[in-house]
Amino acid sequence: MNSRKKHVAFVVGAVLAGAGVRAEDQSLPVILVKGHALAADSSAFTTNVIEQETIRERHASQLQEMYREVPGISVRGLGLGGVADSINMRGFTGGGHGGDIGMAIDGVSLNESMSHADGYADQNVIIPLEVERMTVYKGPSSVLYGNYSRAGTIAVESRKGGEYRDIDIKAGSHATRDVQAALGTQSGSVQANVAVQLFDTNGFREQSDTRRATASGRLGFDLGGGTQLALSGRAHEGKWDSASYITAARNANGDTRFDKDPNVQNDEGRKDFYTARLDFSTPLTDEMRLLAFVSGTRQSLSRSYTRPTTATRWEQRLEAYERRVRGAGASLNGAGRIGGRELNWVAGVEAYRETTGYIFKDALSNGAETALTTSGAKPYLDRDYLTRSVSAYGQAEWNLSKLLRPALGVRYDRFSGDCSPAGAEIAAGAGNPCRRMADYDHASPKIGVRSTWSPLFDTRISFSEGYQLPSAAARYGASGSALEPTRIRQADVGLTFKPAKGMLVDLSVFRIKTYNEVRDLGGGLFENFGQTRRDGAELDVRIAATSRLDLAAALTWIDTKVLQHANAAVVGMAVPNVPRHTAMVRGRYDFGAGWSADLAIQNGGGYPVTADGSASLGGFTTADLTVAWDRHTGTGRQRFFAAITNLTGRAYSTSSLVSAGIQLYAPAPPRSIQFGMNISL
Repeated sequence: MNSRKKHVAFVVGAVLAGAGVRAEDQSLPVILVKGHALAADSSAFTTNVIEQETIRERHASQLQEMYREVPGISVRGLGLGGVADSINMRGFTGGGHGGDIGMAIDGVSLNESMSHADGYADQNVIIPLEVERMTVYKGPSSVLYGNYSRAGTIAVESRKGGEYRDIDIKAGSHATRDVQAALGTQSGSVQANVAVQLFDTNGFREQSDTRRATASGRLGFDLGGGTQLALSGRAHEGKWDSASYITAARNANGDTRFDKDPNVQNDEGRKDFYTARLDFSTPLTDEMRLLAFVSGTRQSLSRSYTRPTTATRWEQRLEAYERRVRGAGASLNGAGRIGGRELNWVAGVEAYRETTGYIFKDALSNGAETALTTSGAKPYLDRDYLTRSVSAYGQAEWNLSKLLRPALGVRYDRFSGDCSPAGAEIAAGAGNPCRRMADYDHASPKIGVRSTWSPLFDTRISFSEGYQLPSAAARYGASGSALEPTRIRQADVGLTFKPAKGMLVDLSVFRIKTYNEVRDLGGGLFENFGQTRRDGAELDVRIAATSRLDLAAALTWIDTKVLQHANAAVVGMAVPNVPRHTAMVRGRYDFGAGWSADLAIQNGGGYPVTADGSASLGGFTTADLTVAWDRHTGTGRQRFFAAITNLTGRAYSTSSLVSAGIQLYAPAPPRSIQFGMNISL
């Protein structure tokens, strides 16, 4: 039996076995997560929260499938197997595949300082069924997370505590199968939470098989007196093939859209990811609690990728990473009163040490080196990177009155690092330095006010600052010491309106400006030069129209502009890969007797692909339909469903790029159908 099947067999068996076990009549206090004293639903800063019930009803195989529920976020699917897709948030385009969005689970960052791209974060290591909630912090507004949070932060909290035995299974088109299982149980002073996922698909394209298996677990111990200890871990294995991208001619031909371009080689990838974490929580007073953790991560990732390098030649490159992270931190969460008014606050410190072994080879032939690979015409890299960070943060929210609830926070981060060759290198050109990293630090203030004018009407206004470190080539280059982090400043005004029972309208209007962007002068020289502006509005609407009909919409409008750029012709142009508008409208109708139907219509606007606007990608509108039957019994709940994605069979592309002057496309999946069930015992 292979490792993926062992993972599933173990936990599914544990879930089924646990169905007949009754816990003792007691409940363990849950170890709090970092920043627990700061409630997202009453924050002065714009946040969106997705709960576990919604994630499960959407029968998600990946967390990123939930992002269309959130205004201000869209996904540019790259179609590269287990390689993380790019996620747009508030006009920043490099979330996930790059470092524009901070991503964390239970307070531990998933962003990688040196893995494919600065801040790369793979959410495939998270099991949707294990998630209690996802909180989306818009812009650099959270003091809890620093680097990579310029567009915002997606903080995932796993299920802790509780009695549950859940199994979700679905299968459908392209030989796709997804099995998830989760168990929560308690025995005496010990609480266990375990989850697994086994996912595999042949993919809708030639050479696009994907396999992954993930297991996570947490043991919580009640030590008495409100003190708790928890040990948690995570294991993930992924393997995939990739058909890479297609040309415009193939994209326009319905007979070849899903075929592999004949120039694409045997692209593939593999990832192994393991973490362990120890949490300690204890009350210091009736109004203050100490949280502390130590954590470790071990990861390996390798991928090959074929793309055009000249107008007539496609080449395959290899990237491989061996990553190790050690971290520790402590925070105080408090709730008290000053001047007779409630004050909630958090203060903490964290430190991380991250090492990455990096190998890069180009001009391969189906994974094998060629004379061109080693001739010196291409970079051939084998090196070790080290990144250290130390952070301190604090925030207080003071409930002076219903009309005046100010929040004030600040975060300070300091970074240092080094780079050293681990073997023979051919660093063609001056763009691949490997030297000691200059020290960087930044303090980011966060200020906001929330006001409740009536039970129907709530407002918020905030200002927050974030930062972006220079790219790896600049950080480890000769001129790195002369550079400053890019500053990101956001102003956000929000309104929450509840005009009637079962109706909520939330509007956020924002402006984000970046300063001191870094440009490459060539020859290994860089300087701070560049500015952009992003203006936008996000609308979240939820309506219980009748006792049977629920409606929801997530709408985004955004206008971006380059204010300063190395290329004067780009000034005044829009930021590439940012759609001016996106929309998701959903309706759910309850027919009675357990039957329901859910229709989601998604629209994505077109956008420029290149900085000068010479290449663009058109928009799309798609519909997804789910029909479900729910049954509640004395032993639990069973939900059976059939789901059709891309109901109308719309032919479109999820992303596009230009390589060596050739525009390439990632085709979107065709109409697909899935059948599945959610079982709670």
